[in-house]
Amino acid sequence: MYFRILLFTLLLVSCAPERQQVEAHDLKRVLERFAQNRIQTGITATETKGAPSDKALFEEACEVYRLSLPKAKDMLKNQNPELFESIYGNE
Repeated sequence: MYFRILLFTLLLVSCAPERQQVEAHDLKRVLERFAQNRIQTGITATETKGAPSDKALFEEACEVYRLSLPKAKDMLKNQNPELFESIYGNE
């Protein structure tokens, strides 16, 4: 029974629509996850399996929180242009 509830919950979360409104606290959560994953993947990286790029980590964090990537990128560019340039270059 517990497994069914868990499976149903995961299905609902994975089918949730992408959020179109990105608030400051949303971006903060994305950046926290980005930072944690950056540290974790740097620790576990090997010569054969390198760490993912910052761009991939940021986009993965946006996907986890179901945020619109273009809007999250715009907000990051406005709030922290140095970090945006570090992740995306001169995009």
